[in-house]
Amino acid sequence: RAAAVQKHFTGALGADDFMLRLEKALFAFGFAGDNSIAMVNLCRDEVTVSLKHRIEQIFGSSFSTNGLGGVLTCGVTGLGAGFSHSPLCSSNKERYVFFSLPHISINSRGEVGPMSRPGRPGQSCACGALIKATNEIKSEGLTCNSKVPGVHDFADPEMSVLKQRIARRLFHEGATDESVQGLTLVDVTKVAERTISDDLEHLISQTVDTSKADYAVITGVQVHNWAYEFEDDSPNLEFVASTSVYVVVDGVKAHLDIAAIPPMTPRQMRRVAGRAVVCERGGD
Repeated sequence: RAAAVQKHFTGALGADDFMLRLEKALFAFGFAGDNSIAMVNLCRDEVTVSLKHRIEQIFGSSFSTNGLGGVLTCGVTGLGAGFSHSPLCSSNKERYVFFSLPHISINSRGEVGPMSRPGRPGQSCACGALIKATNEIKSEGLTCNSKVPGVHDFADPEMSVLKQRIARRLFHEGATDESVQGLTLVDVTKVAERTISDDLEHLISQTVDTSKADYAVITGVQVHNWAYEFEDDSPNLEFVASTSVYVVVDGVKAHLDIAAIPPMTPRQMRRVAGRAVVCERGGD
């Protein structure tokens, strides 16, 4: 199953493994749960909470900037609100940890898109918003969807912004009405990630004062590798395919190679998963 995920997202790690390595890497630069706020941008889909829970196990309650497909619509005011909730460290600095990941399903059979859900017979999908955007860009073409930035459908704001941002990105990357016919969901998910990550970078440049705050950025794709039938015996697995992990401390940027950070050894894993040894009486 991991090979099926790796086929489309080279370098993807199990979500628990990824978060363990990330926690160690960020701690080396001063980011920890008691001095940082996690700024989490995922899709609104409830299945993304599996990653959010892992983030909050490290950093505590997060500030959400979620949008359909992971589209960023909170703007500078939204980010600023999250910053104002950050802990202050001893140097009076704030620390922000940005997570931004659209998501996709690659189920236990290796099928891209279909996804089982609790209490719902048959196959659902993920990401529904990106599947809809893919289908409409193919059927309607790039031109009519590459609207001027800021124009959106009042009755469907997030979806219309998501679709036009993807369409404009495709156009600027050289796609045509003809070439988009061959796009897959994996292709569009990767385009969405690049688009949303660039939007986040722009918002950070407009809002973060590096003389008053350090920050970290983690971007990529959340991959659900769930069982074909939700109630069967196969486990529901989660992966993270990161595209960029870096920190900016005292205004200096440093890129982090999460894959180069060793995972826990088998002994450490057994130790963490096993029962704690508790001293039940005093010494002689």
